[in-house]
Amino acid sequence: MHILFFMQTHFVLLLCSFKEQLQQHVRVHAMEAVMACWELEQTLQSLTGASPGEGTGATMSDDEDNQVDSESNMFDGNEGSDGMGFGPLMLTEGERSLVERVRQELKHELKQGYREKLVDIREEIMRKRRAGKLPGDTASTLKAWWQAHSKWPYPTEEDKARLVQETGLQLKQINNWFINQRKRNWHSNPASSSSDKSKRKRNTAGDGNAEQSW
Repeated sequence: MHILFFMQTHFVLLLCSFKEQLQQHVRVHAMEAVMACWELEQTLQSLTGASPGEGTGATMSDDEDNQVDSESNMFDGNEGSDGMGFGPLMLTEGERSLVERVRQELKHELKQGYREKLVDIREEIMRKRRAGKLPGDTASTLKAWWQAHSKWPYPTEEDKARLVQETGLQLKQINNWFINQRKRNWHSNPASSSSDKSKRKRNTAGDGNAEQSW
């Protein structure tokens, strides 16, 4: 359970970090791009004397106007103004395209960072498992298998592969656990250990006699 809590805690912190990065990117880089476009339009207007969209006969319907207002406020909870204090933003088609491209690039960057963080978390968990004692739920899974096969506690390769999937341990860790568990069991049950050795000797002797009879 503590591993699950550890992963959940890291995921929450990771998402909070991504949220801060997203807000920072939008508030600074995206707004810089939008303001640069706005300044360019102002420069063109001063040179040509024509405002953007003039002469095209295009007008905005109420629905389109609401859509633009919604897009201008999508990065901030303040009604009617952006997060940089520049007042209402009326995004043109080019500006919306620029914001969308920035959003897609940021989404790709966040995915890459998220994937790298997941790998780091997994490696950290595996390192802690290798360095310390096996977690309680993992040990319980192995002990349950041991108790169910106590008469012959030697897992097959298929059994080991299944245990690897169930516990998340490496095959070497599975092998080492069973080796140590058999040693502990032999020490705690000397009579059982002697009985197993006697059975093995009888089986070996029987095989030898069978070969001689041939």
